[in-house]
Amino acid sequence: MKKIGLLFGMIFTTSLFFGQDSIQDRECKRMLLFVGQELKMQNYANAAMYYLKGEKLCGDYGAKEYKSMSQTLRNSIITESDNARKKLYTDTLLGVYDRMDEKGFYEETESSKRATYIMMSSKPDYKKADDIYLRAFKNNNKFNDAELTYYYYNLYTLYTITTNEDKAKYKKRLISDYFILSKKIERESFAATTQASLTSYFNNLVRSCEDILPELNGFMSSLPADKEAKKKTVNNFLTLLKEKGCTESDEYEMLIDTIISIDNTIDAVLAKAQLLQVKKRFKESIGVYRDAIEMTELDSVKNEIMLSILNIQYADMNAYKTAYNTALSIKGNNRSKALLIAANCVAKTANTCGSSTFDRKCNYYYAAQLASQAGNPGIAAKYKANAPSADEIFSNNSPSSVTLSCWNVTVDVK
Repeated sequence: MKKIGLLFGMIFTTSLFFGQDSIQDRECKRMLLFVGQELKMQNYANAAMYYLKGEKLCGDYGAKEYKSMSQTLRNSIITESDNARKKLYTDTLLGVYDRMDEKGFYEETESSKRATYIMMSSKPDYKKADDIYLRAFKNNNKFNDAELTYYYYNLYTLYTITTNEDKAKYKKRLISDYFILSKKIERESFAATTQASLTSYFNNLVRSCEDILPELNGFMSSLPADKEAKKKTVNNFLTLLKEKGCTESDEYEMLIDTIISIDNTIDAVLAKAQLLQVKKRFKESIGVYRDAIEMTELDSVKNEIMLSILNIQYADMNAYKTAYNTALSIKGNNRSKALLIAANCVAKTANTCGSSTFDRKCNYYYAAQLASQAGNPGIAAKYKANAPSADEIFSNNSPSSVTLSCWNVTVDVK
């Protein structure tokens, strides 16, 4: 009897189990049926509700059901006007994404959207959002304007709320990513407002030289290995330092030297010469300018560089005789500018060139002559007015010409 009772008990339990399984299976199918009906009427919120109930009743969804459920929840968010309910659907969607990730059904093409939904949730997990955004970049997700803006905003938020050693890491990423994303915005034709948003956050981070210069050594120690990528990175920092007024810093000079070491182009060498000029290291600047001259075969470029050398000699060093000789060597489109500077050099040294007052005043004849050749009759007339008067010419035996010892030229006296 005991055995018979045990047998009946097992049969009853088995029947009950299969009966419950059958009921659960029917309820699962019923929920999915309701999902289909609601989707036909575009009642996404109701469809999402039945999907969630079905997830429990069916025991486990496959990739197809999870993908459809996540899409339905996204549609629920899009069509919902109430912000509180919108956040509720967002939180629910994020839970679905997490379960899909755990089960191996998650598609990385959703990462830029998923991370942005984290930012739009009731309690944003900024670190998790950053991790998923990085997955999106790694998997070449197609970002839209909102997603790109949210990515950079999230990174900025992490920087502002972080107090440990990770703060420097976030600052470094904010600076380097600004340049990377700016190129992406330009290349992929994002909205102008997206660039404006990124620039706003960036300028809050980097307001002055003091905000960037201490970080520069860290950046320089981890430059990309690829030559072109390295060059772009360094040029980006050069642009940044220019914008923040840091061109006189040692760090700016270091960047210039780095560019020259990476790719010794004439543009990089000219930038170094300009920097040395700004730093009032004039002789060094002229030396680097002369190096640049040796790097080109174009006379037009050589004459442009010579004009830069001339300006240093004349305006910065007050080396008028040297500047005069440089001016006379310049040809081409800059010839007139150079001759006018030569005229000024002659005029500025007039009082020290000549053994008598009359001789010294005769320098102005030459200054006027050079200014006239430069195509500047106004300056020529001004210098001519300082030349000897008729009485002074008569008092000096009315010579027809005078040789100027400083310039080794002979000028007509008239």
